[in-house]
Amino acid sequence: MSGIHTHFTMTGGERSDEDTLVRIVAGRQGCLPHGARHFFFILIALLSSLARVVEAKRGNKDRRFSTAGRAAGAPSAKGKVTRTNPSAAPAVENRRSLPPPSPLTRVTRHFLRAIGAAAALPLLAHAQDRPDHIPQPGQFPPPDSGHYIAGELVMLDPVNRRGGLRLDGNPGDRYHIGPLHSFAMLPYGMVWFNGAPAELRDIPIGTHVHGCFFVPPAGEETTIPPLPKGQQKFEIKYNHALSIEDDFSFYQRRGQAWKVVSLDAARGKLNVVSTGNAAKDGINGAYTFDIDDVTRVWKERRLVDLKDIAPDTAVQFNLAWAQGWRDREFTVSDLWLDEESAKFATELQRRRHIRFQRQRWLPGWVDAVENFDFGGGIVTLTLFGGMDQSLYDDLKTTQDKGFGVAVAEKTLRTWAHRGDKKIGQVLEWKETANPPPGSSGIQVRMKFAELLEGYRPGRIVRVKCDSWLFVTMPPEERMKSLDER
Repeated sequence: MSGIHTHFTMTGGERSDEDTLVRIVAGRQGCLPHGARHFFFILIALLSSLARVVEAKRGNKDRRFSTAGRAAGAPSAKGKVTRTNPSAAPAVENRRSLPPPSPLTRVTRHFLRAIGAAAALPLLAHAQDRPDHIPQPGQFPPPDSGHYIAGELVMLDPVNRRGGLRLDGNPGDRYHIGPLHSFAMLPYGMVWFNGAPAELRDIPIGTHVHGCFFVPPAGEETTIPPLPKGQQKFEIKYNHALSIEDDFSFYQRRGQAWKVVSLDAARGKLNVVSTGNAAKDGINGAYTFDIDDVTRVWKERRLVDLKDIAPDTAVQFNLAWAQGWRDREFTVSDLWLDEESAKFATELQRRRHIRFQRQRWLPGWVDAVENFDFGGGIVTLTLFGGMDQSLYDDLKTTQDKGFGVAVAEKTLRTWAHRGDKKIGQVLEWKETANPPPGSSGIQVRMKFAELLEGYRPGRIVRVKCDSWLFVTMPPEERMKSLDER
């Protein structure tokens, strides 16, 4: 995933040429390949170091000149005569200038900065020319084609799989005067919570999350309404999510854990350092979080007190809003002190996820339809990814009994899937290794005596295993009119 925004701290009152280049690249890092960004930052650092070596050599000469002048009673570098006799005449203006930099020094400095600018141009051109991937019906996005966005989940429409984020930090003073970043899940969008597959409804409001986002699919540009006049400068075009996950899931799935350095309970500060594989996005290294007696601290599958947090303990956590949010400060909402507690949290969420999908069936889309001359036909469909493996196994082991297939919409809502479905005979079950993001890699060919109107290429369906019980869904989850699409 590419970064949509960066968090950069500048020091000093005057911005140097190399600082400007760094800011340009930082602003473009959402479009630059990850390796190219690292190469460019290293190049700028090397060039800056060379330029400062040249400056330092010149500065040493200047200081030697100034020191010699003061020792002789000559004007100092600050333009005043240094005198120790109180009755002496007042200091006079120094009109003698320091030696100008040599032509070689000036040429070297400009040459080094020119090299940096020249190296930047091809990379920036790549950033500007690289088009955004536009999701297409029936096609999963290529790997690493999305854009990373993180923030606090503060608004949620669980039925239509939409929400709103308070973005990390304060880009463009957005924290104080800007809107939330509204988003919709792509049909094949995946959610994780506490290390297990989930639905948006499983993530509590106020949880800090990480996401991979795309521009809207063609024809869905208004799914997320545009911002009102006066706030359009805060518009972020990446508003359709391929993935949403909490901190526990995000870091665990990338092999990054945390170790407690120290706890200052009186000040409400927890100091940690990352361990294992450093996640490409998010936080790594040493960090300080807010913590208080409202934080849920888990050990041996039960809640414990802050005093049970010991240095060098390996932990996982979830984060939430803190008063210093604009400065990327976070509060620990949940902290797992041992593997037993973390695994139990994952298992509990896994059970919740399995129950939900068995009741509403696994989502996928239609790849192709072969119509028979006198009704019926063969439908090829692909199941979406991000589900617990046991659900796919349920389908695979009962495929000889056929599957029920209901028509759904892009929000994954069905019309009345208990009755509005057809049962088809499985002709072929095919699995592909290393599928693209959003795909399970499972493709199924099925024969139907009748075809529903929604069995069309690119349309969404939900697939029922023969052994799953029929459950009538709440009425607000069902589609009732075409206007709800």
